[in-house]
Amino acid sequence: MIESLMMDSPLLLSSIIEYAATCHSDTEVVSRSVAGDIHRYGYSDAYERMRRIGAALLTSGLQHSDRVATLCWNTHQHFELFYAVPCVGGVLHTVNPRLSEDHIVYIINHGGAKTLFFDSGCVEIVDKIRDRLDAVRTFVYIDDGNIPAGSVTSYLDYETLVADNEALPEFPTFDEKSPAVLCYTSGTTGNPKGVLYSHRSLVLIALASIAKDFFGGYSNGSLDAYMPIAGIFHATGWSFPHTAPISGAKLVLPGRQHDPAVLCKLMRDENVTIAGAVPTVLLMLCDWLDQNKGTLPSLQSFLTSGSAVPLPLIERWEARNVNIVQTWGMTESLCSSKGTLKPGLGQLPKNERLAYKKKSGRVSWGTRLRIVDDNGQVLAHDGTSIGHLQARGPWTASGYYNEPTSPLSEDGWLLTGDMATIDSQGYIEIKDRSKDIIKSGGEWISTTELEQIALTYPGVRHAAAISIPHPKWQERPLLVIQKERDADSVEEGSLISFIGDKVAKWWVPERVEVVEQMPISATGKILKSELRKLFPT
Repeated sequence: MIESLMMDSPLLLSSIIEYAATCHSDTEVVSRSVAGDIHRYGYSDAYERMRRIGAALLTSGLQHSDRVATLCWNTHQHFELFYAVPCVGGVLHTVNPRLSEDHIVYIINHGGAKTLFFDSGCVEIVDKIRDRLDAVRTFVYIDDGNIPAGSVTSYLDYETLVADNEALPEFPTFDEKSPAVLCYTSGTTGNPKGVLYSHRSLVLIALASIAKDFFGGYSNGSLDAYMPIAGIFHATGWSFPHTAPISGAKLVLPGRQHDPAVLCKLMRDENVTIAGAVPTVLLMLCDWLDQNKGTLPSLQSFLTSGSAVPLPLIERWEARNVNIVQTWGMTESLCSSKGTLKPGLGQLPKNERLAYKKKSGRVSWGTRLRIVDDNGQVLAHDGTSIGHLQARGPWTASGYYNEPTSPLSEDGWLLTGDMATIDSQGYIEIKDRSKDIIKSGGEWISTTELEQIALTYPGVRHAAAISIPHPKWQERPLLVIQKERDADSVEEGSLISFIGDKVAKWWVPERVEVVEQMPISATGKILKSELRKLFPT
């Protein structure tokens, strides 16, 4: 037996920020505080502050694998914690401030954090839940000069910790399989579940995400500017805090602000080239730009995930020379598809290119995907067979943190809960969540396809198809819509006829219901569970 002669150097998150600080020291991290001020510094400055916070954590008694929770928005201090905590051996436990108080309490208690960092945008939350947190003993407040009146919470001050601690000479070295970040699922059904990423998995995700065919549009020597609009507290912000420094890109953090005028101004001012947001935010931004005759001249690509992007919205952004890079992934399996066209397909006619772009991307290197039937038999990747989507790979979860039940199949594949087709080129088309797909008379009806068609009808802003019981066919589709603000009415019969011209007869919805406002989850998805309560029959 002969062994390789390569050095055994662990894949640690510290390697990313050390590289950025050394080779891209003056590349900027620009942050909009919760209070609205703009802060900017280089990666070398960020690296020093991270090592100071890391030193403070070690001095306070942090042990390897101790969880450190954060209730923070997309700011430079939160970015610092993305490295300061895991790079000294702790586990960064990001918590979504948009969740209900009960879910926030459950997540922090379940994770077992003894320390909680929070910013001014979350003071009121912490004041309300402090006495319900079982293990947290240390509260660290990130002060941006906007202390809400009446806060009863006592805390340590973040900037004092930075000032009072000497920076570590370097971050320590340890096993690359050590836990690094703990993120929880949205909890739309039951309690949220914890996904525990290793250093190795996060470095591999970052490497896969900076491939030139992941975002598209890379030009040799150009300075990209990445802006995660999606919260970096959710699923590591789709790896933006890692992909920007590892690629030497500028990182732009919008804070808590999600007003379209503010976001568009920040993107223009900082020459953002690549942004990431859920489809509901893409729609909001596009509407604002249209209404205000706004432009985003530097923007090249919008990474999006979470739900299908309507084809008309893709076309609206393409008219602005912005690529919609639609991917599939989940907290349990990030970066599992890439949203660019397969090499060679760029020469296709526009309609054929768009048909590919509205899919959920194509299988990304590093993740294996397959579909199976109800009995677990593997189905063909022919683009037509619909099956339960399963994933496997070096950054796919093998279990949930502190949970007895396994999310894996008997042969070790992650049960994603999605129904999909996969074609011979690796393109994925998500048909539904397993719990949402409608089975009428023994045949599948894809609610996603019905919704995509409904969204092309004039006056429809949001659409969701849900199942309702039927005495003969077991289930039938009901279409729920929200009208555009300026739409007078959407005629039910006309909409149903419009859909009927494009689908099989038995796919046509039983009826259409109109709601004033779609229920939206903390991660920007339509809550079909709430619609089922509104329309049980």
